[in-house]
Amino acid sequence: MTYGVGNTQNTLPTNYEVYRQVVKAYSQRTPLQLTLGVNDNSVEKAEPVSK
Repeated sequence: MTYGVGNTQNTLPTNYEVYRQVVKAYSQRTPLQLTLGVNDNSVEKAEPVSK
């Protein structure tokens, strides 16, 4: 999965559940809050940002 923070883009591995959440959010343009794994080496969770 590739995500951006400011002008920086990061690509990290993730699992199928997170990938599906990202696909749904992307099609609706919903921002996500990502939870990174140990040493920020993977994306463990993706949740819609509450307004």
